[in-house]
Amino acid sequence: MLDSSTERNDYQDIEVSIIIPSFNKYPLNLFTLYSLELQTFNAAKMEVIFLDDASTDKTEENLRNYSPPFHFKYIRTKEKLGRAQVRNVGIRSSRGSVLIFLDAEMITEPDFVENHYKYHQSKPNLILSGAMHTKVLYSCLFPDFSKRKINTISDITKNYQEIYTRYQDAKYSLDEPYPLLDKRDIARKTFKDLAVKGYPWFQQITKNFDADLEGFAFPWMAFITANVSTRKEFIVHAGMFDGGFLHYGYEDWELGYRLYKMGAEFMVTSEVQAYHQEHPVGEGKWKEAVGNFGLFTIKHHDIDVLILGLELSGLTNLLMMNKVLKEYKLLVNSNHERLQRFQEKFIIILETIILFLEVDIPHTNILGASGFDSEARKELQDDIYDLKAINKYKNLTYFLEKIMSV
Repeated sequence: MLDSSTERNDYQDIEVSIIIPSFNKYPLNLFTLYSLELQTFNAAKMEVIFLDDASTDKTEENLRNYSPPFHFKYIRTKEKLGRAQVRNVGIRSSRGSVLIFLDAEMITEPDFVENHYKYHQSKPNLILSGAMHTKVLYSCLFPDFSKRKINTISDITKNYQEIYTRYQDAKYSLDEPYPLLDKRDIARKTFKDLAVKGYPWFQQITKNFDADLEGFAFPWMAFITANVSTRKEFIVHAGMFDGGFLHYGYEDWELGYRLYKMGAEFMVTSEVQAYHQEHPVGEGKWKEAVGNFGLFTIKHHDIDVLILGLELSGLTNLLMMNKVLKEYKLLVNSNHERLQRFQEKFIIILETIILFLEVDIPHTNILGASGFDSEARKELQDDIYDLKAINKYKNLTYFLEKIMSV
């Protein structure tokens, strides 16, 4: 499994372990490590476990002998294990009681580790996430960047002469990743001037819900391994990451969902935000994510998971999906006399939506694909009519009427 492992110093009194998996993320991963050199947290009490998942770029030659002020362990795998399994290697190798999962392309603030750590001192089952407050940063030019993205980088950098000069030097003859930053820019925080707003999907959550995600039906979505922390004993008790997730996506939410069912408290905060260094994303990532989502629904055939297909398919947005699930659970708890029949139909509809995603066909005639004959359609229409009369389920009925029309 492992090609090699290098480490230095003893590991007494380690309190925080930062687990960083990396596959072909050089030089972004180097900037991430530079930012961790500047932490206010006691370097003697933190370790970074860097997991080189069989990279084929310059990662090994530049990081194998890396010697930062904190404890550093470099582990390289003989063959690519994937996001879930390689993080488990990191967990098993860790010495700290608090684990921070961090992507290899995230630049952190100096108080990043200290703030993660302090939140865990009074809440043993806490999951603390900064991922939803992530800002976007262009620290490097890549040959695969689109012309539109290159122009965006030009607009961002033109007010910073030194960085703009680097951009001008690289943009016309780019045959490998070209860094726009250097170590000094991390130390003097020049990189922050190049950061822009984060991701709209995350902003939907942070703008509509408080830090403790009260009212959000999917708090376990905060378990995003780009930037999240928990106690080691809690995650080990949950069984760590499921190695069955071999490709991109959902391996973190699946573990987050298990932790949620074990009583985890979830919190999101900008106190531990980081800066995501943008990089090209392969075209196959969407198919990998859909495949892993299907695996997620097989492992957890629960309404809380099945309903994610509504937003993933584009049939609703995140906030609408949240309302539909809350109303559905309200209905379940009401002991409505027709509930069993309705539940069965609703689950079948969700399963069909997921099937459409997996086979990559348009979401049309969902009821027909669900096997609803004329009698079943009439029953569903009657259920919708009854629910509308109660006047507590307007989002659920709106969604169902939409399904009947597509």
